[in-house]
Amino acid sequence: MVMLVFNKSYFDEAYFSMPVDGSEIILCNRKISTYINALAEAGFVVEQMIEQTDDETMKSVGDNSSKTKKAKMLPISFCFKARKL
Repeated sequence: MVMLVFNKSYFDEAYFSMPVDGSEIILCNRKISTYINALAEAGFVVEQMIEQTDDETMKSVGDNSSKTKKAKMLPISFCFKARKL
């Protein structure tokens, strides 16, 4: 059984740092509503939304890394198709 434990609220959009290849990057998580509302405020209408994890990750059997486990439980990306009004 795979269990995913959250250590941060979905609603927390604060910036945070993460070490990457001996350096550090600054990131932030955003709620989906933040993206939708930004599009609406800019005069767009959302026609479609896709949430996805790539097929290779979904079909992987031997990769037990925490990133792969998470990607099998939650989408790693999403894409909006929007049209300017």
